This record gives sequence, C-alpha cells and structure tokens, in this order.
Amino acid sequence: MKTIYYGFLVGLISITGNPMLVYAAEDEHAIEAEQHLEQAAESGKKGDAKGAAAHTEEAQKHVIEENKEKPYIPQTKQITGENPKAEHDKAAFEEMGKAKGHAKKGEAAEAAGHAKNAETHLKEKEQAK
Repeated sequence: MKTIYYGFLVGLISITGNPMLVYAAEDEHAIEAEQHLEQAAESGKKGDAKGAAAHTEEAQKHVIEENKEKPYIPQTKQITGENPKAEHDKAAFEEMGKAKGHAKKGEAAEAAGHAKNAETHLKEKEQAK
C-alpha cells in the first residue's frame, strides 16, 4: 500500500513541479503574438496595409490574453526601470496602436516598422525579469 502511495506522490510532484508543462501553456499567447507581428511586418513590406492591420489586431488580442493568464502587478509609484515587463508591454501596445493607425491610413511601410518595433518589445518583455 505504501508503494502505491509513494508512486502516486512522486508522479504528482513530477507533474505539478515540472515548470516546462506550466510555462508551455502560458507562452503560447506570447509566441502567437510575436508570429502575428512578424506577419504584420511582412504584409506591410509587401504593401498590404489591410493584412498588416489584421495581424496587428490579432497580436494585440494574444498579448491581452497573455496578460490575463500571467498578470504582473503594476507599481503604484512608477519608477523607470523598476518594472521592465510593464514598460515593454506599454511600449508594445503603443507601437501596435501606431501600426494599426498607419495601416488604416494605407501606409503599409510605416505599419510594418511599428509592428516590428512591437515585436521587439514583446521579445524584450519575455527576457525581462
């Protein structure tokens, strides 16, 4: 009986204690957002403003979902450099907003540049503390 109990306990600990299983589900939205921003940049380079806008919108949705799953606590007193994830997140949303604005005006090249900047901020957000 003890053997079954210990086997069950070891199995439970190995599943719940495995960070790769936990982070794999959380990182899906971040990966999807980066891919959509990459596609938005490519669409913008090709002159497809509507495609750039659509991919940027999808990326924005994935970032919002990621923030719902992995929220960070914003500081009441903002000090530059204190919360780098929040700073990169804010900058990414600003760049995505600019990309969508340029795409709606038909300025595909500008939209591509802002989408690329947003992608860079998301990558830096993932690497931040």
